[in-house]
Amino acid sequence: METQEVVLTALILASVGFFIWSVFRIYRFVRLGKPSYDPVDHFGWRIKSVLQFFFGQRTVVREPSGWGHFFIFWGFLVLGMATIEMFVRGYNPDFHWGMLLGHSIEAFLATCFDFFGFAVTVAIVIALVRRYIVQPDRLRKDLAARLDAGLILGMILTLMISMFFTHGYEIRVRGGLAGFTPVSHLFANLVHVDDPGTFPTGYSVAWWIHNAIILIFLAYIPHSKHVHLVGALPNILLRRRPEDRKRGVLKKIDFEQVDFEADDVTLGVGKIQDFTWPELLNLYACTECGRCQDNCPAYHSGKELNPALVIHDLKEYLNEVGPWLLSGKEQQNGKRLIGDVISEDVIWACTTCLACVEHCPVFIEHVDILQDMRRYLVMDEAKVSPEVSKVLENMENIGNPWGLPQQNRTKWAEGLDVPLMRDKKEVQYLYWVGCAAALDTKNQSVARAVVKILQTAGVDFAILGAEESCTGDSARRLGQEYLFQMMAENNIETLNKYKFTKIVTACPHCFNCIGNEYKQLGGDYEVLHHSQLIAELIASGKIKPKKNLAKRITYHDACYLGRHNDVYEPPRAVVGSLAAGEFVEMRRSRNKGLCCGAGGGMMWTDEEPDKRVNLVRFSDVEASGAELAATACPFCNIMLDDARKMKGKEEEVDVKDIAELVAEAL
Repeated sequence: METQEVVLTALILASVGFFIWSVFRIYRFVRLGKPSYDPVDHFGWRIKSVLQFFFGQRTVVREPSGWGHFFIFWGFLVLGMATIEMFVRGYNPDFHWGMLLGHSIEAFLATCFDFFGFAVTVAIVIALVRRYIVQPDRLRKDLAARLDAGLILGMILTLMISMFFTHGYEIRVRGGLAGFTPVSHLFANLVHVDDPGTFPTGYSVAWWIHNAIILIFLAYIPHSKHVHLVGALPNILLRRRPEDRKRGVLKKIDFEQVDFEADDVTLGVGKIQDFTWPELLNLYACTECGRCQDNCPAYHSGKELNPALVIHDLKEYLNEVGPWLLSGKEQQNGKRLIGDVISEDVIWACTTCLACVEHCPVFIEHVDILQDMRRYLVMDEAKVSPEVSKVLENMENIGNPWGLPQQNRTKWAEGLDVPLMRDKKEVQYLYWVGCAAALDTKNQSVARAVVKILQTAGVDFAILGAEESCTGDSARRLGQEYLFQMMAENNIETLNKYKFTKIVTACPHCFNCIGNEYKQLGGDYEVLHHSQLIAELIASGKIKPKKNLAKRITYHDACYLGRHNDVYEPPRAVVGSLAAGEFVEMRRSRNKGLCCGAGGGMMWTDEEPDKRVNLVRFSDVEASGAELAATACPFCNIMLDDARKMKGKEEEVDVKDIAELVAEAL
């Protein structure tokens, strides 16, 4: 064996060996997490998911910048064949793919190598300009991130250039390449060959540079920001199916299985090993693209929360403490997960709007991760602010977050002849009013509007009245899972006393909670949002509202209606049936719509005046030039109305629920 072969073999074994050791180390870190769902069921769905989202890059190319990643990704896959060819030449200098696959396949491959090599080079140059000149806000700016990105991009660019130089030398030495290779021919004009039959030193230099970078890259990947090359595929392959737990539905804690006498019992996540293994796998799938940050309402309002940094910091922490945990030794760095790695302010800033999850190309569950830590603060540590404590107390003792008497739930309906379920027993639609519409003065007009619409359409409906209690949505999002389950079970018991075809509600939080989360506790109901029913009534001609809205109107997407449940068209159809003037979309709308700031129980917390999410969202309303902002959620209604008043825009912009607009047009 020649010296070159010995050196090359040693380098390959060292690089591949170190890579395997590093990946196995990550695997062991992930296995530190608690058990979760079965990751190998429905294998066909999982393979399809990998083909769509890993190889197809379907979520990556949702944004223009993703196309650069697309070409780099596919360039690496295709150029892997060129790299194999170059490594084999370390043992057989005359090797080429035509020897195994035939001339036509070799010509096709050579053409692909040229095209993808050029595409990757262009994509890398654009990435370098974007990283170091354009510098979008969502890319990390710390020195470590900048150096890491520069090293990776520099290595890839050098790989492409060295490959083209080797191809250029081949053209000069062998008299040409199979296929259409204009870029390689351009490089052939840059090199000099004294003996047309012999490869010069320049070829060997380019060949060694290319292969050495490949081996360095392989060893470096598991320890860099590009660890997602290791973690993304298994994260996509092994992710939970939406059918098993719909996106946005929080994990159920089975309290009957909790051993409250155990010394190490926790109800949330207070240590890194309290996370489930899929959550720990999430950490190694992150591409650090910054899309979650770009769409996070808390981040845009100036709060400490940055979902991208949450994932990054947790990954770095796991890498730091993982070896101690695996060895069974006591942690030596003294860092606490909550407090030192992730601050309480970060945990409490999340509105559970799902913007981070919606836009993550590799399906990271940021909200679950933050909610698990919030549960720990609330149920294990009893660390809650006075206002949150009061709201939880009101829900537990009185049945609503406002703390108002249950008999007040029907005051809004006085004089409207609204039937009660206890009198009718069986109806087509049970109208779930919700705490906000029943008790908040701003939203009581929405409840009256819904009743007017239902009565005009001749819909058979009734309400629970004083039997209705808070769904527990806010309790769950505030981290008090036990209280949520208690409230949900009471409501399920009440609902099961009566017969009805469907539940209709004007509150997306009630809509999501009863329709999706009560299933975890045995409450299986078909639930409609009022926008869906109203749109259906208009389409069928059962109500015929006039086109009386001459104002310029926009619609604000409620997170729990849109991203949580993919309901985007019915509210727009309703508004469209009324608009005599211009309907305009806000800059951030539909699945990119910005949260109003009330979700995740944040409706009940005090925000700093200069860090209010609703003010950021109202600026979108102002930018649209709309005179009327239509809403389809009582919390959004309150938050946008408050922002309007805080900005002194009462005369310029009106805020109303779509039901109010329809009722006025009847």
